[in-house]
Amino acid sequence: MQPDSLAENIPLAMHAVPLSDGCQRIWQRGEHALIGISAGNSYFNQERLTALMEWAGNSFREIDVVYVDTHIDTMLIADGRTPESALRSVKTTLKDVRRRIRRALERLGPKAARFRVRALSELMELPVYQAVRDRTDQAIEDDRTFSSICEAMVQEIVQSRPGAEGEVTPEHLRAGLSYVQAEAPLFADSPSIFGVSTSVVLYHMKTPISEYLAQQPTGFRAAPGQAFVVVKPSSMVLAGV
Repeated sequence: MQPDSLAENIPLAMHAVPLSDGCQRIWQRGEHALIGISAGNSYFNQERLTALMEWAGNSFREIDVVYVDTHIDTMLIADGRTPESALRSVKTTLKDVRRRIRRALERLGPKAARFRVRALSELMELPVYQAVRDRTDQAIEDDRTFSSICEAMVQEIVQSRPGAEGEVTPEHLRAGLSYVQAEAPLFADSPSIFGVSTSVVLYHMKTPISEYLAQQPTGFRAAPGQAFVVVKPSSMVLAGV
């Protein structure tokens, strides 16, 4: 077994799969990538996050890293935590994810200058985000197919939350919907939000929303320059994870 100090210097090999031919073409342009990080998600340990950011730095000219800091407390409260306890937990979780992002960027050296790191709450203050949010909220309200996809996303979030157990309550579903509504603009039109012509959302798995929008459906559609690529360690692919 390798010593930790040596193992940390050997990046994980990454495996990337675009969700459609259109996503493949946009990925090949290498203009911009969005790395979304779910705070508190055990997948994003230091090793995987560092490998993902190194891979993105070698594949794209510009990269935005967005960590989700919204609606985490409401899910914890739905689990029965007090508001005070939920707030303390959120602060600890966000401090940890910021630390891991900072350490990953330190590994990148000069390439780190091409990365911008922001919390989702910061983006939510931007007029362009708010304009896209208006469109996605309207689609969730009016487009029955897209609404059902978002409902599937809510169920996935609620069922995979840390420590998930027991009954799924209406409070859980409301918290999950708020989470999805906040993230949906990034899936629908990250080119507009980040001021680029094309953008690739990088995540370690397909989600109901990314899989649906990648196919450019006839109803509510993602922006023309929007793409999705699943990126995860090759060892996970070989293990069937």
